[in-house]
Amino acid sequence: MKFRFPVIIIDEDFRSENISGSGIRDLAQAISNEGMEVVGFTSYGDLTSFAQQASRASCFILSIDDEDFADADEDPSGCALNAVRDFILEVRKRNADIPVFLYGETRTSRHIPNDILRELHGFIHMFEDTPEFVARHIIREARKYLENLAPPFFQALMEYASDSSYSWHCPGHSGGVAFFEKSCWTDVSSVLW
Repeated sequence: MKFRFPVIIIDEDFRSENISGSGIRDLAQAISNEGMEVVGFTSYGDLTSFAQQASRASCFILSIDDEDFADADEDPSGCALNAVRDFILEVRKRNADIPVFLYGETRTSRHIPNDILRELHGFIHMFEDTPEFVARHIIREARKYLENLAPPFFQALMEYASDSSYSWHCPGHSGGVAFFEKSCWTDVSSVLW
């Protein structure tokens, strides 16, 4: 059984033919090359539906551009920063531990308020590192999150099942009688022969 926990990228330029779109697609490709599934979206859409996806995601990467802050001067209610804040609040209501990264230009990070920064696992500075380096950092955080997601017993059970073992027994079923009968059978058989 293979569980799918993709890295979810939300960037309005994800499919655009501009430098920002190229950068985020290069990052997505580098994450894919490392063996993680990537799902890209171009808008936040319905915040509730995205937040519900937090149960099947390994990580979120939210893109924010410096131009988004210029729009905030004209219409603060429509600011992309408010959309990011609302999104993070919705995700954190359901999942306090899932990694959330912001992706943008270095000068953009100056505009991010502390209430948002506290909820992030990091700010990815666009074009300051290679996509492969950033991808490995994101994957490390996503895997750390996924490793701590399942309770220890379930995790051990899944590892056992992935080994294609034929049978599984749990002491306590049959009240331990099965173990008693086995040891008696061994003793009786040794006496008879």
